[in-house]
Amino acid sequence: MIDLASVLLSNSHGMTVEVINFGARITSIKFPVNGVATEMTLGYSSIQDYIGDEYYLGATCGRVCNRIAGAQFQLGKHLYQLTKNDGDNCLHGGVDNFAMRYWQIDEATLTQNSVTLHLHSAHDDQGFPGNLTVSVTYQLTAANALIIEYYATTDRPTPINLTNHCYFNLGESSGKSLYLQLMSSACLEADIDNIPTGNLLSLEEQGINFREPQSFGTREKLAQNTLLKHQPSFDHCFILDNTPFEQAKAVLTSVKQQVSLSVFTDQSAIQLYSGYYLAKQFSSGQGVCLEAQNYTDAENHQHFPSNVLRPNEQYQRKIIYQFASIN
Repeated sequence: MIDLASVLLSNSHGMTVEVINFGARITSIKFPVNGVATEMTLGYSSIQDYIGDEYYLGATCGRVCNRIAGAQFQLGKHLYQLTKNDGDNCLHGGVDNFAMRYWQIDEATLTQNSVTLHLHSAHDDQGFPGNLTVSVTYQLTAANALIIEYYATTDRPTPINLTNHCYFNLGESSGKSLYLQLMSSACLEADIDNIPTGNLLSLEEQGINFREPQSFGTREKLAQNTLLKHQPSFDHCFILDNTPFEQAKAVLTSVKQQVSLSVFTDQSAIQLYSGYYLAKQFSSGQGVCLEAQNYTDAENHQHFPSNVLRPNEQYQRKIIYQFASIN
């Protein structure tokens, strides 16, 4: 039995990041606002509460994040059946996914500003093929950037698509007032169950420009008759511009707190989720998710970028959350 454990990363500017081994989760990001350490994410008051979490707060999601249609896919000549945890679909890796596992903290490499966690996923885990070895490293820099790096290897071909599921509020009580800029010209068209049809929707044709900063609540209202015809709020996979890594793919801003969050990634897409279904001790829309990942349901769409990792290859992806004061 592995005990629940936490690690607190810190830098010289008063920024801290708390990570726990359950789900390799980020449970807290505090950034100084006018000299006061202010919480930037939505979380529970106790790390024990994450054990029963149903919202994936701060979690590492996998083996394949987001949805796989019908909880199945074909790879080679074999049809793989996965566990179902979203109606007839597989969400974030299945019933017992990576967000629900105890990861191993690598004590040998633990420092004041960095931690690495490891996980082994056996062949046929949730129906996925291959023995998969996974690690995630969180590093907090002196420049107030949280660097997340994923690595994985396998002994047979298998899909993998990892992401982080933080809900950001940048110290506000709701995500509705946050301003969002997203470097994207298209998103995946999805059906009523949020499963991709295989088509890409032009944002220009939808009359929506995410490249210009706009408050989340305003953008929701403007999209009621276009992207949100079948959805109560945003939960869409946006295809990112093919720009250099050094250019931010998304910028979230709190005018009230005078704080910005810039997201840098080598992933091909960002799942924008409004937190609409948050409930119980939380409220709908209390935080915004910017889940850097590959295209949703790539396993069932051959024209999407592939999620398949093969033996003698290494899965390697990076996400950076860069925080800054804008006053």
